[in-house]
Amino acid sequence: MSKILIVDDDRTARKGLYFILKTIIDNVFEAKSIFEAESYLKTHEFDVIISDLRLPREGDGINLVKKAKQIYPLTPILMITAFGSVNSAVEAIKAGAYDYLTKDFSREEIILKIKKMLEVRKLWLANIRLSEEVSTLKSKYVTKPKYDKIIGDSSQIKKILDMVTRIGLDNDSTVLIQGESGTGKELIARAIHHNSTERGKEKFVVVDVASMPSTLLESQLFGHEKGAFTDAKEKYIGYFEVANKGTVFLDEIGDFPVELQVKLLRFLQEKTFTRVGGTEPLYADVRIIAATNKELNKVVKEGEFRKDLFYRLSVINIKLPPLRERKEDIVALSEYFIKEFEIIKGRKLTFPKTVIDKFINYNWPGNIRQLKNLIESLFVLSPENVVSDEDINFDNIPNLDKLEEVSDDIHNLPFKEARKILLEQFEQNYIKIKLEKYNGNITKTSAEIGISREALSKKIKRYNLKGEIV
Repeated sequence: MSKILIVDDDRTARKGLYFILKTIIDNVFEAKSIFEAESYLKTHEFDVIISDLRLPREGDGINLVKKAKQIYPLTPILMITAFGSVNSAVEAIKAGAYDYLTKDFSREEIILKIKKMLEVRKLWLANIRLSEEVSTLKSKYVTKPKYDKIIGDSSQIKKILDMVTRIGLDNDSTVLIQGESGTGKELIARAIHHNSTERGKEKFVVVDVASMPSTLLESQLFGHEKGAFTDAKEKYIGYFEVANKGTVFLDEIGDFPVELQVKLLRFLQEKTFTRVGGTEPLYADVRIIAATNKELNKVVKEGEFRKDLFYRLSVINIKLPPLRERKEDIVALSEYFIKEFEIIKGRKLTFPKTVIDKFINYNWPGNIRQLKNLIESLFVLSPENVVSDEDINFDNIPNLDKLEEVSDDIHNLPFKEARKILLEQFEQNYIKIKLEKYNGNITKTSAEIGISREALSKKIKRYNLKGEIV
């Protein structure tokens, strides 16, 4: 059964919330001070905590947020604030609060917000359980990660490969890899790891920072003790312990939660940490390689990333050039991907010089990943064994820049909902392009796409596209 704690020194406001929440939750607790709230936290794990931002006798609600998140990192906290305190509420969110409401909220608004937070907590707990199961399986079936060849003869790539060799020999210094999406940041990180004389034989662990909420990320990196929170039925070993003597690759480090940055900085400096819910200091000897497609200097100036952490991560800084700035490598990359898909797809496909010239003259906003995806699509869709200029449609491949335009919004949504939005955008764009190719002929379009005319007609109607059944 769900439990909620209300913290507010104003009895009228506290009782008002109590009677609203009792209509949806059986166990609603009240505290008129931080001291009383802390007493509850010693004996209860709450599913949601609601706190007034101003608790004048013992400090503000931000202090409560910090204390509560130390004890129960998977408990979402909602801050209630006056209009003039919105900036402080934002500070509370940086400290670990989940969300905030101004004091003019309606009954329907608070109920909707609480129901969403209860679902978010369930999702966090489910992810923890799944991670524990995956960790158990990985311990039984360990596979060596794939390590692809770095392709290119340009001066930029030769310089970077020379750096990779030197960094590998070092075995210890942290590395920051910066570059646009699709430029091969993870590939460079793997190359550094495999070129390391000591760490190359150990584990290479990839952590996608942007895909996890801060509470889950903390547990994934540092681990948690049995009983640290509800459903933590056993001790969980985090990525830093798992990768001991190896390498941890922190992808999308620019999205690393502000409230966890101090803990990461301490680990980088001392290589010591404590598990969530634990008190014993632990040691892990790992090299950290981080990557981002953001201008991290700008993020630091905006106050979203600690300056000291930035300097600690960028002991060695590698900047990967976009594909449009290393066009001399496009031919070699194309040949490599063509040979790869000949084996995977079981098909021989010829790419004339005119087609390769189109590749060279294109700007590739999605970089190497977009080039690879386009070549794969040609192995699937080209009707002849020789690719023609007419087969090339760069818009046929999702433009990563367009996807990034909505990324800030979809990151606030649950995973399934965000994925649904992106897939629908791709489907709509894909069908539109194919319809244009066949002048709206649904029969020809459905045959090329590989779905029935009826199914295609429904999608055309759904996305308000133009098509003619022929």
